[in-house]
Amino acid sequence: MKKAIVAGLLMLGALLAGIYQAMPTSSGADDVLDQKGVVLFPRSLPVRAAAFTDQQGQAVSLASFQGKNLLVFFGYTFCPDICPTTLMDLSRTWKQLPDELKQQWQVILVSVDPARDTPESLAPYMGYFNKAFVAFTGNGQSLSQLAADLNAVYQRVDRGDAAYLMDHSANLAVLDSAGHYRGYIAPPHNAARMVPLLQALSR
Repeated sequence: MKKAIVAGLLMLGALLAGIYQAMPTSSGADDVLDQKGVVLFPRSLPVRAAAFTDQQGQAVSLASFQGKNLLVFFGYTFCPDICPTTLMDLSRTWKQLPDELKQQWQVILVSVDPARDTPESLAPYMGYFNKAFVAFTGNGQSLSQLAADLNAVYQRVDRGDAAYLMDHSANLAVLDSAGHYRGYIAPPHNAARMVPLLQALSR
């Protein structure tokens, strides 16, 4: 009787071990995405169509990049810190990505200061960081709508005799290749963090 029990326990142990080995384990991509400051929604959210002008003076919208994943952030050229830091970090990230991965993604800066951020001022500004990056400007109504859809906030800050500043969100909104809002990445956006994140998001 005891031998039968022992044999049964051994068979049960072997069965459980086989089941455990057959269970899928967390991939490296899952580990990269499962970190503080990276939020992916259970399902992507729709984003309304909104028309802008790019730094070349051409009409543009999110639909212009259909088929590409998008990294969208809100900022402006007079920003003293967050915007140039983010663009520099993303430029360094782009230099470390393989060409096939870069072709899957597009960086878009949406200006929260369309009054000052004309195509003429945006073109050299964006070119300083990366000529492949695109800027949206020129439409206050579209700006307000897109910010609402991507959970971004911005506000003008007057400073007396000094030029005004704009407070704004610092997250990178992630949109999928169909133009739907997939989630966001909070700072920091340095290359050491962003390269594996974009690799994981591309899988």
